[in-house]
Amino acid sequence: MKILFINANQERLPDPVPPIGVAYIAAAVHRDGHECSLFDLNFYNDFCDSLAAKIKEYKPQCIGLSIRNVDNVAYPKVVTYLDHYKKIMEVCRNASPQTPVVVGGSAFSLFPKEFLEALQADYGVVGEGEQLFCDLINSLEKHNKPSENLNPGPSGDSRIYYPVGLSLSFDELVPAREIFDVDTYFREGGSINIQTKRGCSLRCTYCTYPLLEGIKVRQRDPIKVVDEIEDCLNKYGVDYFFFVDNVFNLPNHHAIAICDEIIKRKLQIKWTAYVSPLKVSEELFAKFSEAGCSSLDFGIDAASEIGLYAMDKLFSITDIKDSARWCHKYGIKFSHSLILGVPGETVESIEQTISNIIECKPTAVILLIGVRLYRGTPLARRLIEEGWITEEKINIEPVFYVEEDVREYLVERISDLADQYPNWIVPGLKKKMNVRFFKRVRSRGVKGPLWEAFSQ
Repeated sequence: MKILFINANQERLPDPVPPIGVAYIAAAVHRDGHECSLFDLNFYNDFCDSLAAKIKEYKPQCIGLSIRNVDNVAYPKVVTYLDHYKKIMEVCRNASPQTPVVVGGSAFSLFPKEFLEALQADYGVVGEGEQLFCDLINSLEKHNKPSENLNPGPSGDSRIYYPVGLSLSFDELVPAREIFDVDTYFREGGSINIQTKRGCSLRCTYCTYPLLEGIKVRQRDPIKVVDEIEDCLNKYGVDYFFFVDNVFNLPNHHAIAICDEIIKRKLQIKWTAYVSPLKVSEELFAKFSEAGCSSLDFGIDAASEIGLYAMDKLFSITDIKDSARWCHKYGIKFSHSLILGVPGETVESIEQTISNIIECKPTAVILLIGVRLYRGTPLARRLIEEGWITEEKINIEPVFYVEEDVREYLVERISDLADQYPNWIVPGLKKKMNVRFFKRVRSRGVKGPLWEAFSQ
């Protein structure tokens, strides 16, 4: 079967993100003997004519539409993407009305029924798609309809399919990066993404990772991870990598094993990752530095007792400060990602977070105002039980929780901080979010996260 994948993501702030999820599914498709191609909207402004021409030229038997983001999660100047996805569907239907369209990706997986109805797609795949998408297209190829063995899941909708268990092939597959333009992504995005594990056993109240990847952490063989890094280095000349696990350093022994393998092979690379200050040690940061770590993004979300408690964090303010101290000691740039305005937030807790962050002297601060609500998260369940919102209103159209008593103060205070500190980035207020500036930085050959270029 010929499959045309469409990467619908056009969000380039702060950087274009290589479609690694599609690349994994493409690898599974190749394994099962199918042919596939990718139309990547990330590098198009007006894509309609080009996409229509691609569909008519390639003549796919199935179109796989990958939708990564529901919205930009940036209150109060939130941007939604549903109309953009509808436009893509319109082009697909006009160019090839009889070709079935299968929708998947993290955004779809969070609101599958709503997206399927809004887009009028034929089928949807929820969660990990490597095996499930292949099962669906194999069935369509043989029987011209989905197999009765496919799992319609809790929705009961026979067009939406859920995995039975978790993907068994994750550690065996290497993403088929040849389907996207690695050179352009590396030049304009500054790094290439690598996934070393899936699943999250943490319990942050707002987070969707356990819903999307499960609570069981499934680790790839560190040798295979570094094989993939070395292949990208040799094949594409990529020497800066982004470990895009939800938390790279949990468990620590897995991250250390990857670092040891990088050191053993004497690979001349740099890398960055999302990390937590939970269960860290000075030895861990020393190892990171030796293995080429250039920067780390700590998703701490708060640096006050109230904030950490509200989001059910398992680390302390002392852990945050220790991590910052060790980053400074070993020359690792770092950012703190924050979410303020959580339930129970007060003026005092806001100021405690600000004071502690300033004391840590991070390279950059990325600050979100309010919490975007998603069904199935502990915070959403709590707010539904308390009558703050109904489940039906938590939908594609974004709803944010911002503690009412501090809403006005918070927006004004954060705006002032972003004006005062050049390295405080506030997407919801469009602070330090200039596309032309980012392109100028990249044009000078700067690699890694753009926030690395900020300094106090």
